[in-house]
Amino acid sequence: MDKQSFFSILDKYQDGTASEAEKALVEAYYQRLEKAGATALSAEEEAALKEEMYQQIAAGIQSSEAPVIPIKRKSYRMAAAAAVLLIMTGAGGYFWLLNKPGKMPPPNVTAQVKHHDLPPGRDAAVLTLADGKTIILDSANGTITQQGGANVINKDGQVSYAKASGKESELAIVYNTVSTARGNQYQLVLADGSKVWLNSASSLRFPTSFTGNSREVELDGEGYFEITKDATKPFHVKTRTQDIEVLGTHFNVNAYHDEEATRTTLLEGKVKVESQPAIGNRQSAILKPGEQAVLAANSPFTIDHSPDIDQVMAWKNGWFEFDSTDIKTIMRQISRWYDVDIHYEIKTNSETYGGRISRNLNLSNILKMLENYGVHFKLEGKTLTVIR
Repeated sequence: MDKQSFFSILDKYQDGTASEAEKALVEAYYQRLEKAGATALSAEEEAALKEEMYQQIAAGIQSSEAPVIPIKRKSYRMAAAAAVLLIMTGAGGYFWLLNKPGKMPPPNVTAQVKHHDLPPGRDAAVLTLADGKTIILDSANGTITQQGGANVINKDGQVSYAKASGKESELAIVYNTVSTARGNQYQLVLADGSKVWLNSASSLRFPTSFTGNSREVELDGEGYFEITKDATKPFHVKTRTQDIEVLGTHFNVNAYHDEEATRTTLLEGKVKVESQPAIGNRQSAILKPGEQAVLAANSPFTIDHSPDIDQVMAWKNGWFEFDSTDIKTIMRQISRWYDVDIHYEIKTNSETYGGRISRNLNLSNILKMLENYGVHFKLEGKTLTVIR
């Protein structure tokens, strides 16, 4: 059974549509986790117990004729049972903690929240035209302008570029930029039909039409790309650290300045990733589907041959998803999506968390889950302080 199938059972349990057999399996699983959590096991014993329990619930779910969603991705790495307790939140998600601290609350119990709330992010962006003028895209609709022989059309959270009638290559190529602030996301359709999804706090600079022998755009932040195939015009995505060359493919690029590395993850097709000269000796690699290029400052160029694709694509599919993720990494994602500044009144430790929750929920829903594990917060205006 893969991760998506496991999540499907938990979703059904949470929304009340699980069968009696499925409910019994999930509840029995909680009991085994709680019992195991009280024991002190070696790393080898934890790994063995994890595998045994996971196979038991997987076999039980399949025997109860629960639907199995086939996907070509690696099976979910369940955390060691002796160090995990899964919390059902009743709010579109579930979380678990690695390195469990003390007594944990039972399923469906959440901590009291004593701070005001913030709504989730939304579809919004700013379009900067060639002359420097800006258009607020979430307040414009229809054909909003013409740029370099292309009609710029904005509708339902997506801006697209289409060749204007009678306009050919006589006009000079001009560049536009779409930028999302913290708390925003947006979609683009480029002049060649390629699609781009921009995550929060990101920007894409691109020509209003593609001429010559290549297609080039510049990304800051995070974007997911579905590139229209054109063997005569390779497509290049440039970030501050790398140049990604594709012919036609689907891939995600995470190039935030505050992350420790730039990560390019290939879902379909083939791409060549090459480091920029500015970060040292030029290095390159060709990715195959299911691989991730990792480029960190002052570190060798590496390839992860089995990244968690579901976790990589969670933001685009409307989720937060974590797996052995430390609190600072979680808080960076929260900062971008809920437009808050993060401060720490405590020294962060090595505890890591895993789980999944919808990005369409208010901030309090994520904070409630984390508070179940003794991580507490103070929200004042747009400043979120971790106070534990």
